[in-house]
Amino acid sequence: MADKIEMTAEGYARLQAELQKERDRLDDAVTTMAASKDEAMDVEDRSLEAAQFNLPVMEARIQELEDVLTRAVVVEELPEHPDSVRLGSVVTLQDETHGRELTVQLVSGVEVSALVEGVTQVSDDSPVGQALIGRREGDSMEVELPSGATRYTVKGISGH
Repeated sequence: MADKIEMTAEGYARLQAELQKERDRLDDAVTTMAASKDEAMDVEDRSLEAAQFNLPVMEARIQELEDVLTRAVVVEELPEHPDSVRLGSVVTLQDETHGRELTVQLVSGVEVSALVEGVTQVSDDSPVGQALIGRREGDSMEVELPSGATRYTVKGISGH
């Protein structure tokens, strides 16, 4: 069996909702194709072409989501003040290099969204994510990013 994928409960729920949305889109496309074939035998029918073009993409995305959800292991709820950063932790960081403070949530790569509930998500397989795992409040680390080395200090850790 393929490797398990750890993820947060919120990420699991988002992926389930996305799977349902994709299944609905697929059903709509199949209905559109059937209606277009019945209504006109016009080879130039744009809605039929669009549905036929999008069908394999939707089917592939559904298979991908089903695979991820089948292998998913939801991490336990985090205590209000965990000792160290782990999947699901919300971390306040001081960016020493750029003189700013930011808040990020550590999540698995498959559940990353750009912005969820005002918190930027960071993948556990990204350079920042890898550097954060296991860190404690007050720890500092230097992360090599495409823009150069950046120094962060963990200012706070909480559950989400």
